Amino acid sequence: MNTQEQTIEAVKNTVREFLKGGDTNDPALLEKVLHADYQNVQDGFFGEPGIFTFSKTEYKHLVETKRFGGSPRTVDFASVEVFGNLATAKVHLESAVLRFTSYIVVVQEGSRWLIRNNFPSVVPKAA
Repeated sequence: MNTQEQTIEAVKNTVREFLKGGDTNDPALLEKVLHADYQNVQDGFFGEPGIFTFSKTEYKHLVETKRFGGSPRTVDFASVEVFGNLATAKVHLESAVLRFTSYIVVVQEGSRWLIRNNFPSVVPKAA
């Protein structure tokens, strides 16, 4: 595996850990992979229209209190692109009741890749 492939795999692993932290309502796991300046920006919030932005602290609280997460999701990486110390991942996720497309920004700090931003689009699955 070459360096570019290793970097892409490291980014994917960080994204997988981020998703696992949500799926299992594990704020300690999220703490390990979220950048200090993490933001989640989404269109709509449980039926409320509008753009909602959550800080790292707010996001971890939503996961810990099970307002977000708690349902295992399948993950399909549509793309991963690396630009030096910056990477983007487009992922398709599916739980028992929801479908997501997320654009995730990942940054490298030292030897670690951290989630900087998540831009999810969430839609209910058809009944």
